[in-house]
Amino acid sequence: MNPKQPGVLFAFFLLLLCGMLIWFLIQGEDYYNYVSAAIEQTAAAPVLNKAQITQVATPTQEKFNTDVKFRTFFLTFPGAQKVELQADFNGWGKVPLELQPYSKGYFETSVALGAGEYKYIFVVDGKDVLDPNNLDRIEEKGRTVCIKTVK
Repeated sequence: MNPKQPGVLFAFFLLLLCGMLIWFLIQGEDYYNYVSAAIEQTAAAPVLNKAQITQVATPTQEKFNTDVKFRTFFLTFPGAQKVELQADFNGWGKVPLELQPYSKGYFETSVALGAGEYKYIFVVDGKDVLDPNNLDRIEEKGRTVCIKTVK
């Protein structure tokens, strides 16, 4: 194709324009079929009354298990010498609860807890450390503590 021949260039753009128009019409037909099918399905749906809507919108209450089960608290902190768990269930450290050290800075302990919410924090070598695995936190008495929910 020689660009100095305006008739050939015009014919090329005209063919390109016709091809785009055909493609657009095909896509438009597919979209029309999709939308009309969705509208037909919506029209066939049963009409809900107010009682049904409020029943659907009301969230179900979570049921807590009242059995006492062991819950694991763990922290990976390489280089730490001593890790303690301070929580509302042990008087915030009045009854010491030291985590057992394992290899590569992994510390762990298990505590028997019933259903409820418990606030806690780790103390690593005398410094407060939040649980990096638990983002459920609250501000209490000037410091941030984690919350463990037991169901």
